[in-house]
Amino acid sequence: MKPWEGIRLALKQVVTHKLKSFFSLIGIIIGITFLIAVITLVEGMNRYIQEDFGGSIAGVNTFNVMQRSNVIMGLESIRERRRDARNPLLDMRDVEVVQGAVPNALYLAYSSDRRVPEVRHGQLSRRNARVLGGSEEYLALQGWKIDVGRGLTPVDHSRALKVAVIGTDIVERLFPTTSPLGQSIRVGAHRFDVIGVFEPQGGLLGSIRDATIYVPFSTYEQTLATRREPVEEINVKVRRADELDAAIQETDGALRADRGLRPRERSNFHIQTSGGILSAWNTVNRILMTALPGLVSVALVVGGIVIMNIMLLSVMERTREIGVRKAVGARQRDVLLQFLTEAATISTLGAGLGIAAGLGLASLVATLTPVPASVSEWSLGIALALGLVVGIASGIYPAYRASRLDPIVALRYE
Repeated sequence: MKPWEGIRLALKQVVTHKLKSFFSLIGIIIGITFLIAVITLVEGMNRYIQEDFGGSIAGVNTFNVMQRSNVIMGLESIRERRRDARNPLLDMRDVEVVQGAVPNALYLAYSSDRRVPEVRHGQLSRRNARVLGGSEEYLALQGWKIDVGRGLTPVDHSRALKVAVIGTDIVERLFPTTSPLGQSIRVGAHRFDVIGVFEPQGGLLGSIRDATIYVPFSTYEQTLATRREPVEEINVKVRRADELDAAIQETDGALRADRGLRPRERSNFHIQTSGGILSAWNTVNRILMTALPGLVSVALVVGGIVIMNIMLLSVMERTREIGVRKAVGARQRDVLLQFLTEAATISTLGAGLGIAAGLGLASLVATLTPVPASVSEWSLGIALALGLVVGIASGIYPAYRASRLDPIVALRYE
């Protein structure tokens, strides 16, 4: 029998016995759906981390000095984070030390931020916004652009004026029909005049920026800061990539000397670069991709067992058909190939449906959340290959039993 004939018969069986076919396919569909959805989202995150996130958080040719790392990886990092929580807080003296360590930096800025439960304008409000207080060079260092209005000036910083540049998400919630320029917003007990709007960012990180209210650091310190001299990050951008390592070493040495740390003592501060963020994500990626085959295998094994049982039931139901085929000249290998092709076709069909469901699920997540998705062609090939392999593996025993039936006994079967 030709392979295409077996495929046609398999598809006919699927259409004729819809409920049985559904139970045959459900395990394969679930396994492949999970495989495709996870790989698509992980690949999307990979592309985003590599191209945008690392550079946006730490910046290109940039390093950040913080009290402790904001990246947690595993139990060891949790223990380290608890230990680092005892590190002294950053202050303006630390800013001066870093300035002295890298006097030729392209930009040096410092900042602090906090989440506020609500921002209001009249009767309209936006919950869970971020207020960021930054020094004069912060916007230039981050590369944030102003879409409407203006940014903060040295006068705004020196006089601690209550002015703010806001993200587009704040604009959409508080000023849906009017221009925000010249109007005021209320954050807690404080009122800020809107002087500018950031360009829309979009994406995973952009959703955070679009909900940001940017004010002068001096204003933030006098209004919303929860402690005196609230420096949370010191950001340094050097002119060329080959200057970065030397600048980090100079900063590390200067801070350690200023804090009186002995050579073998651990640093009681943290320096973060985009390379560290990428390394942390690569660790997460390896864990996910290592665990994924095991999780998918469970569903595929269950799906394969279901297909095998359904095929065994099909062999029993079609015993007379097998007897007729053998009586008119079908060989054992013809029957074997027929049932093997049917099992492989059903499983591959399930893989195809799983691919469609996985892509749909990943697209839904990407649409409803900031998490990006990226389709990898190699994952589609692997999914189809897995479906084919599972079908062949689960169909071997039923096909062998069908091929070994005695034609006389099969013809007499009721």
